[in-house]
Amino acid sequence: MRVEPELTLNILPGAEAIIFVLATDRGVIKSGFKVWRNYITTALGRVKVEFAVVMNKIDTLWDDLEGDAEYDASVVEHVSKVVELLDLDEPLVFPISAKQALVAKIKSDADLLKKSRLASLESYLSNNVLLHRRKVLKQAVTNNIGLLLNESLGLSEEKYKNALEQLDEFKKVDCDNAELMSKLLIETRERQQSYLLNVENFQSSHQVFVVQAKALVNSLSRTKVDAVIQNSKDELTKSLTTYRLKLKIQALFDDLRGLLHEAVETSNETRDLMKEIHKKFGNEYGFSKDEPKLFSMSEYQFQLELILEEGEIFRSSTKTTLTKQSVVVKKLYTVIISRVRDVFDMAHQDANQWSKRVFVPLVKQIKEHKKQIDSRLHMLRKISGSKEGVAENIQFLEAQLVSLVKQYTELQKIISGIKIDGYTSH
Repeated sequence: MRVEPELTLNILPGAEAIIFVLATDRGVIKSGFKVWRNYITTALGRVKVEFAVVMNKIDTLWDDLEGDAEYDASVVEHVSKVVELLDLDEPLVFPISAKQALVAKIKSDADLLKKSRLASLESYLSNNVLLHRRKVLKQAVTNNIGLLLNESLGLSEEKYKNALEQLDEFKKVDCDNAELMSKLLIETRERQQSYLLNVENFQSSHQVFVVQAKALVNSLSRTKVDAVIQNSKDELTKSLTTYRLKLKIQALFDDLRGLLHEAVETSNETRDLMKEIHKKFGNEYGFSKDEPKLFSMSEYQFQLELILEEGEIFRSSTKTTLTKQSVVVKKLYTVIISRVRDVFDMAHQDANQWSKRVFVPLVKQIKEHKKQIDSRLHMLRKISGSKEGVAENIQFLEAQLVSLVKQYTELQKIISGIKIDGYTSH
């Protein structure tokens, strides 16, 4: 880490835990403090991570001429110095002897293992770091399945509502009333024709959305990003002076911001189109008016700005001025630009997945609407002039309602069990 601190800087933004290891006999040396101050404290201030400082080699403080009390006092003194220098809470500093711990575990020596003080660090890692990791994984899982569960819950509600309406309707049906039966059949066929028009309009709207979504995905593509990056790299390597090099770096940062800004504008247009389509089908065809899950670029904008802020510090530093230009360009692309590319890659991937997923709830509603119309038409034809047919359909619908209530209850239990924020039963 002391030799290549930029490698540490490169991985810190994605870290879920940071363990800063020091040698007790050397303390916080100059290069180590620089890494702590410039990189680790910056990361701790911007991302939520678990962290600890491990002071290894406390066994080097042991003096055969002194006893346990003097040894413990020496450890406490070294810990206090680290706490003060790094401005930390003392419980986050763990003095240990990895050597003693290793020997103790090999020889199954409980006393030596206790003397190594490894237990406190293991407890912290288990109760804090691993617990944090579990929360991160749980959130990732709930984010992925939460929308699916909510869609299923909404669809179950809609099915129950329609089945209840049909049941109420069939209980009032007089199968001997030919005029009434004819009226119900005509109404159902009209719904069928409306459905066909609905499908036609949906296909047209979906095609417009596909074109717009493709523009969004393409605006974030690796090809487009790499074209900007490579073009700037060619110009940077040709810069004859440090002043001109720094100007070119600034121009590259501006180009990358501009590229993301274009993507944001395309994203906003895509969001507006999606909301309009969803609103249209909600108002004109009676589908769910719940807001669709919209794609947002705010997180990627935030991440890009953080990286480019670090890039600006790198660009304007005295060290950069005094460093060979080829080395500056190499570090720029290794430390800063590689992470910028990662941000665009993630945005591209998420936009692509969103564009494929966002219409799924509407498609499900359309298909379910067709099933309801076909089922109603089939039942009406079956009961025409037959009281037995009416009774049979009522029995079928009552059984369907029982099944739907069971399904709805099970979905509520699943949602409640995994405690999905934002997904609550109605």
